[in-house]
Amino acid sequence: MGNPVTVNGVTLTLKQFFKFDTNIPASNKPNGPLVNISDSEGANSTPYTVTVLAYLPDNSLNPVTNTSGLQLQGNEIYLNYYGINSVEMLNKDGNFETNQGREFRVEFNCTEQASQFDLYYIQFTYEVQQGQPSADVIWVRDEDEDPETDRGTVTVPAKPVKPTA
Repeated sequence: MGNPVTVNGVTLTLKQFFKFDTNIPASNKPNGPLVNISDSEGANSTPYTVTVLAYLPDNSLNPVTNTSGLQLQGNEIYLNYYGINSVEMLNKDGNFETNQGREFRVEFNCTEQASQFDLYYIQFTYEVQQGQPSADVIWVRDEDEDPETDRGTVTVPAKPVKPTA
């Protein structure tokens, strides 16, 4: 669907982007996007598939400032990559631990508080270029560039949890 874009040693390729549902009341919107990754990172150059469900305001959107990543909708919605950063996560013992996470953001710019949201389906692959470090986790944020109306962050393990029998 899209041309590959390389940012900070990671190549992003858009596979699918479409509006999934519309007119969702703000009271029914969860905090942050819903994310699924197809495989855990390893030492090879395999592309990893990430699927994101992002709730974006149905208000008018303004142009975003960071256009280094994947263009999703005109100059109004971008998937940007911000490298590997530290993130604190709750572990299975109930304690916080610091992990190195690959940070992606679905970015938009909305200057007014939204009362309704649209649900977007975004699927992309990322491929870590040779010589770049692996990450313990990935996380995807939906971030409004306007701090007055910004909402939510979500962190997700890069390794899928295996079901126990």
